[in-house]
Amino acid sequence: MSNIYQFQTESQIYDDASLWIARLDRGLSDEETEALRHWLSLSPKHKDCLLEMAHLWDRMDSLSVLSELFDPPVAQAPVRRTFGRTGWAVAASVLLVVLAVKLLVPATLVQAPTPAPSPLQASSGTSNTLYETGIGAHSTVNLPDGTRMLLNTNTQVSVTYSEHQRLLILKKGELLVEVAHDKQRPLRVQVGDKVVEAVGTAFNVYLKDEANFDVIVTEGRVKVKALADMADSSIESPTKADRVQEFQELGRGEKLSVRESQAVAVETIGATVIHDRLSWRDGNLVFRGETLQDALDQLSRYTPENFKVVDPRISDVRIAGLYKAGDVDGLLLALKENFNIASMRSTDGVIELSLQQ
Repeated sequence: MSNIYQFQTESQIYDDASLWIARLDRGLSDEETEALRHWLSLSPKHKDCLLEMAHLWDRMDSLSVLSELFDPPVAQAPVRRTFGRTGWAVAASVLLVVLAVKLLVPATLVQAPTPAPSPLQASSGTSNTLYETGIGAHSTVNLPDGTRMLLNTNTQVSVTYSEHQRLLILKKGELLVEVAHDKQRPLRVQVGDKVVEAVGTAFNVYLKDEANFDVIVTEGRVKVKALADMADSSIESPTKADRVQEFQELGRGEKLSVRESQAVAVETIGATVIHDRLSWRDGNLVFRGETLQDALDQLSRYTPENFKVVDPRISDVRIAGLYKAGDVDGLLLALKENFNIASMRSTDGVIELSLQQ
């Protein structure tokens, strides 16, 4: 018997539909449009619920976009449904979700003191602006050249722009970059002892520690390079720039994992996997059969709470479904109701999980 449990309740479908309405309201990327098509194909109820939410909250601009994804008669037909007490409770929560997607916690901007120059930084020195988010927060930063940064939970990145390059140094956390095109001034993300370089593209970097990180390309191409010993030189010189050795090249829909500073083979991943992996942009976590420990490790990034699996009988339990990032109570309730897993807080404040007696 499979121990992967898919949570596909009516409430979950409404939550998913509300998030799609929020995304439609801000505009879909090509990957998100493909992911929406896939979600709609999974069940006719998804289509009905999405139209219902659009009508309920009078998102006529969203409906105009929906008409491109549906046959005209379906998109234009009004959807009517009588909401009982539960239905209206779900509808109210949907409105809160839509608003929550729009009201993101802004990143903290810190004018950092001038640090010792990075090997990639101009020797002449430039101002260094530091952006950071707290645990459980995520934010969007629009840079002066039109580049957009999306910072996930507990992320810190410094930004240095010069005449010849745009340098982002990811100190911790996770960063999605939508790069404004500028051939004369490439954008580089320094992560540990590697550099991810792009001209006009979009990619995600998740830094676990200096020797371990993942890169996912959603648009265009990037080059991941090893950072040579350049402490006494500047990347501004073309001849010195050659000292940054090419490491790996990635295209759209590809993922590179670096472990202990060594590259794992490039992996091609589908739009649905990318959508799930980047669901943090909408304040969500999507699990598709991860072990309980892996799910808890991900959740721990969004909350100061600590977890410990103390019962070996539940170590192989696998989790699937969509959860609000940082919603500890919601996950613990789902574990209790669907897997009979109990939780209790130890004297040192750690949440311990075991099979309920």
